Amino acid sequence: MTVVAKITDATPLDKAGATGLCAGANLRTPCGARRVEFIRAGDLVVTRDNGLQPVRMIWTKTITAAEIAADPSLAPIVLRSRAIGPMMPQRDVSVGAAHRLLIPGWRLLDEEDGENCLVPARDIVGLNDSSFIDRAPEEVTYYNVVFDEHQVFCANGLPVESFLPNKDTLKVAPQTVREDLRKTFPDFAPKFADYPAPRYKMRERVSYNPDFA
Repeated sequence: MTVVAKITDATPLDKAGATGLCAGANLRTPCGARRVEFIRAGDLVVTRDNGLQPVRMIWTKTITAAEIAADPSLAPIVLRSRAIGPMMPQRDVSVGAAHRLLIPGWRLLDEEDGENCLVPARDIVGLNDSSFIDRAPEEVTYYNVVFDEHQVFCANGLPVESFLPNKDTLKVAPQTVREDLRKTFPDFAPKFADYPAPRYKMRERVSYNPDFA
């Protein structure tokens, strides 16, 4: 059974979801589309702003049904075809509630049309019938792709962010992941304060223009 719900303003941000893409999300590579669960360190992925970039690390986190029942914000967000706009996404894609999507300014009421913003997927829930929380899976695995710097790339045609290691995300990442990140990026360890910042504006609690062609 699929449950439609909305994370409200009363939901604490530190309990507002996981990051990552769910299995089945296709990423663009030089060899064509490849599902995120088959991506490995060293693979090249097409990024929005920097062309082909090598994946430095990919880490996963599996959430059980019991964990979702205890913390519903851990459930994945399902975005049906065209949930955001034309060809966004091209096919259904599921992501963690805290995973950020690149939303065009024309979809946001208080932004210029050309100002693209990174917005958590949880903010999309309830925008239309094509975006909802899915609590049906018995478990879900989230895949977090890490590059040398924060990147935007497409998952089923939807622009999404790569994992951004910083003091907030490191707090919720598993200990083994924090250790692997520090080994992979020794120049940025231990707090990753100098890891390259996102090039797009990051927004929370946005208001959407519900009408699009």
